Amino acid sequence: MLKDQRKFDELGQKLFMKGVLQDFEQKHGPIKGRMMVTEGKIPPEMLTKLQPELVKNPNWIVVEGSFDFSNYMIGMVIGLNPVQSLANGWLIPQLNHSGVKLSQNWQEFFMEKVMDKIDDNGHIDLPIYSWISDKSGLTLTDKEDK
Repeated sequence: MLKDQRKFDELGQKLFMKGVLQDFEQKHGPIKGRMMVTEGKIPPEMLTKLQPELVKNPNWIVVEGSFDFSNYMIGMVIGLNPVQSLANGWLIPQLNHSGVKLSQNWQEFFMEKVMDKIDDNGHIDLPIYSWISDKSGLTLTDKEDK
């Protein structure tokens, strides 16, 4: 489930009214899923494990990804100077009955989209929104909303 369904739907409606989503579907096939990346928090059980790495790299951000087709939240810590993943990510169920975990492919998709949106100065605009078809993905931030 998306972390902020309302905000995602508002942007989707704007893009639909401008024809952006229709154009994407015409070129890449129907949208079959959506992902939202927001700022997050390190799970308490991982904080002690990650603390040495965070002290060595004081400029970092935690990001979380949510999908409309999964009840798992995926997260990771990214060092911003230099830009790099500081630790393995994590999966956290959003509900008591979380269902099937996100596959490795979806975890890699999440990491790729996040890393693509970090600029040379280590800045990232959040949230990130992705509309996903079988062939491609349309990924934007609020500042890129065409």
